[in-house]
Amino acid sequence: MMDRKYWADWAQTLQQKRLTGLVVTLLEGTGPLKILLSQALMGFLPLFGQTRDSSWQSFAQMLEDSTECRSFTTYLLEEKNS
Repeated sequence: MMDRKYWADWAQTLQQKRLTGLVVTLLEGTGPLKILLSQALMGFLPLFGQTRDSSWQSFAQMLEDSTECRSFTTYLLEEKNS
């Protein structure tokens, strides 16, 4: 299991910006494109000074793992409904 320490922050930010529904749709519907996005993020993050333990790096790793991605999607839906 991956480190989920950022999930609450991500969910809160998405709720504040009213993007939860859009992100859930994208996470559920983009399939293999998530892996490409993850690889692009991992490639570009060092250029922006992001470390291995940054929130963005964690997000990129979550996108690569289909089980974690589904778990995060479920987490977002639970947070949205509470």
